[in-house]
Amino acid sequence: MKRLVGGLFAAFALLMGATIYIAHRSNEGLVDRRYYDAASTEFADREAEARAGFTMSLTDRYVAGNNRFRSVLTTSAGPLRGGRATLGVQRTSGPRDDRSFSLREEEPGVYAGDVFLPVPGRWTFSLAVDAERLRVRRRWTADAQPSDAPGALRGAAGRQEIFLTLSPWPPKAMREVDFTVSLPGYAGTSPPFVDLSMAGMAMGRNRVDLSRGTDGRYRGTGVIVRCPSGRNDWEATVTAPGAGKAVFRFAVAD
Repeated sequence: MKRLVGGLFAAFALLMGATIYIAHRSNEGLVDRRYYDAASTEFADREAEARAGFTMSLTDRYVAGNNRFRSVLTTSAGPLRGGRATLGVQRTSGPRDDRSFSLREEEPGVYAGDVFLPVPGRWTFSLAVDAERLRVRRRWTADAQPSDAPGALRGAAGRQEIFLTLSPWPPKAMREVDFTVSLPGYAGTSPPFVDLSMAGMAMGRNRVDLSRGTDGRYRGTGVIVRCPSGRNDWEATVTAPGAGKAVFRFAVAD
């Protein structure tokens, strides 16, 4: 029995040794030759963060739809200025909803941007920040809850995503309505504006001028008139100068 056990142990050890040797010599991907380099780079990055006294605070609540992502990055010397920050979002179900957002430094050390999550559920986030002496990489998962912001509409003008929010929702005729427009990555110098109309009806010009807020969104107030015919189906055309137009259709409550 002892000889049998010893033989089995020797055979197992020989098999393991052969497997490791073949994996090391093989080009079939059994061992990632870059693993050591990648791990060394990550350790070096974390050591650089520790030496710089780097800390970060991130948005931790997300909903399906438009989100305002905000990250506060600091070092022992103060806010982390002049960095390049990018946020990637992914779904485990596949790459269809994968997207990347450039974050803008809105104030020293504060990097923010509008992030659209098309569906609720589990999302994987990856933040990449490159500064003069720091290379920060963070990855985490979070659940996007069902949207609690009715009246949030999504459209596009070419490659420019446009998000329009009306409040209150549903809007009512002859009452003031707040219009909020988000344009992720918009490079235009002129603010967008909203034209209200009704298909097939001459309702006259009804334009809502928007102004940019400190959070990067554009806001304005307008009134949706009551149609004498009793129709309540309206269109809001958002024009982003230099990017194009997007038409949003909705119904008023009365």
